[in-house]
Amino acid sequence: MKIEKGLITEFDVSGIKFAQDLIPVTNKLARSQLAMKPQYITLHNPAANGASAENLTEYADSYNGYKSWHLTVISNKAFQELPFNEVSWNAGDGYNGPGNRTSIAIEIGEDEISENTAKVFVAYLMKEYNIPIENVVAHKCWSGKNCPAYTLQHLDKYIKAIEEYFIEITKEPHWAEGHKLSLESKGIAINDTRYDDFMTRGEVFALLDRIVK
Repeated sequence: MKIEKGLITEFDVSGIKFAQDLIPVTNKLARSQLAMKPQYITLHNPAANGASAENLTEYADSYNGYKSWHLTVISNKAFQELPFNEVSWNAGDGYNGPGNRTSIAIEIGEDEISENTAKVFVAYLMKEYNIPIENVVAHKCWSGKNCPAYTLQHLDKYIKAIEEYFIEITKEPHWAEGHKLSLESKGIAINDTRYDDFMTRGEVFALLDRIVK
């Protein structure tokens, strides 16, 4: 995933369908066009439970009121509604409230597939904007609203899953990774990457057989 000037410009995460469908700037109430430096990520569940990603992004496009968010994620589909560096009206904490002014807002469908899809975006946004896991929060923390109602039932577990995925995408590559890639470029097929396992005698023999001419 690549983000430039608040917009996802490249997306290649397997199994997820992504598109941009920005709220029109003519919706002057929904589009604040105020600059934002993201410090939080706020999790929401849509009020319209059962709506498709297409339904919800169409609603975001057409609603010209003080309600907006940055990403719609339902099932394995995601739509970007606003640049991540633009203020949205998502948190219900007022014009100058920190939830509105400093958080990227994500609407997440009420099911496991949607949460797994959203987890990917949250982790990459944490990486892009240097947002700590402590700043991935529920809508409820800003206004007291029981949102995201579905996710609140297992919020700690979900936050943990996000953190684990973040660690996975930000960890340093194993020191042997370069050697693996080099060997593959020379036409040697490698079917396993258990870098730290002990070698069996059979594996040693196979290695020596390739080296010794």
